[in-house]
Amino acid sequence: MKNLVIFGNSIFAEVVIYYFSNFSSYKIDYVACDKEYIKAKSLCGIKIISTQKMIKLDKKKYDLFIAVGYSKMNKTRENLYKKFRKLKFKFTNFVHPTAAVYSSKIGKNNFIMENVSINPHSIIGNNNIFWSSNIIGHHSKIGDNNFFSGNSTISGSNAVRNNNFFGVNCSTKDSVKIGSYCFIDANEYVSKDLVNEIYFNKKLNPKNRLKTSKIFI
Repeated sequence: MKNLVIFGNSIFAEVVIYYFSNFSSYKIDYVACDKEYIKAKSLCGIKIISTQKMIKLDKKKYDLFIAVGYSKMNKTRENLYKKFRKLKFKFTNFVHPTAAVYSSKIGKNNFIMENVSINPHSIIGNNNIFWSSNIIGHHSKIGDNNFFSGNSTISGSNAVRNNNFFGVNCSTKDSVKIGSYCFIDANEYVSKDLVNEIYFNKKLNPKNRLKTSKIFI
């Protein structure tokens, strides 16, 4: 079995631990986080160590997965990914056995849960979270640091940039372009291109004028 360190000790980290423990070839040796966030000796029965101790581990022996959710429009997870990449850590992906991943290219530190369908000729960047039953359409390009809630659907030939949040049951039309730092609310249908920093809810914000940078970051 391969050795793994999970970075993060939130409830999302507990979910990640469950999936890696039950549906991967990894043995999770440690959970790591910054010293000020350590409130217990273990998480889900796995020893918690400080970031400082994690950095001293043998990087040839351990792979790393950053288990941090969509805090600050995924910026927290992005900063950690960049930090540990500079320190030469190797990142892994989680892909559930029931996921159908036919992407022509996929990056690192992606979390792909059960029944996700990633169609052929799509491109997936780094550090994305795909919750249960997502669909990523053919020839779509997904950037970095995005979060796709359960049952959200990205149709064919879409271009999604970075640090976006897609709510439960939301969907997009074919050939839509979405910028960065957009918050798509649950059950919404995006039929036109979105520029950066849009809060998309047709009832609450019909003209999409509210900047996510002012309320989420």
